[in-house]
Amino acid sequence: MSKNLKVVQTTARVLEILCRIVFVCSIIGAVGSMVGIITLSLLKTLGPSVVDRIESETGRTLLQIIGYCVIGFILSSVEIVVSKMHRDYFIMEQKAGTPFTPEGAAAFRTLGIFDVVVPISLAIVSAIVAAIFKCGRDLRLDFSIGMGIAMILLSYVFAYGAELQSSKAPEVEAPKAAKAPANKTATTKSAASKPAAPKAPKSAAPKAPKAPKTKAPKTDAPEETK
Repeated sequence: MSKNLKVVQTTARVLEILCRIVFVCSIIGAVGSMVGIITLSLLKTLGPSVVDRIESETGRTLLQIIGYCVIGFILSSVEIVVSKMHRDYFIMEQKAGTPFTPEGAAAFRTLGIFDVVVPISLAIVSAIVAAIFKCGRDLRLDFSIGMGIAMILLSYVFAYGAELQSSKAPEVEAPKAAKAPANKTATTKSAASKPAAPKAPKSAAPKAPKAPKTKAPKTDAPEETK
């Protein structure tokens, strides 16, 4: 393994760990937001004095606080899915040992598209929730969308690298396959030709003179008796 590939694998391992941490924190955030929504909704039953005290300390109405908790729950829930997808990709990349695989390039492109679409969708949903609960919510989308576009472009680089690796593989295997039968045919031909040459003259030489020697005495015998 080259030094550059080792750096890539180490980086993938670190990013996988970070995705696991974000995944756990997102679950905690989603659970905490849900608990806050339920708790704030139940505070209305305790009387207006409790509600007035909370609103005076926070400087916001109870409805606005609930709206922030709803937005936090939505963001945390989406982040759970996003972090899990990124974690699965880095696990797959480490198993493959290289990012230059067709499957890895397709998965990385999917992550890029997801990172572009999700922030825009979250901005729309957050604006609707903020309008309902009369609370403000500012989301910065520049970094997320830019990172998603960069990932989409980088996925095509990974796909091109996978094509180069697949095209080089048969060129290396072709001469090995051609050399094997050539050597085998040469050895079989030499093995077949060497024993056949000495056997032909040895078998024909002794059989030729035996035929006239046996016939000669049989013809002379009746002539002498007459």
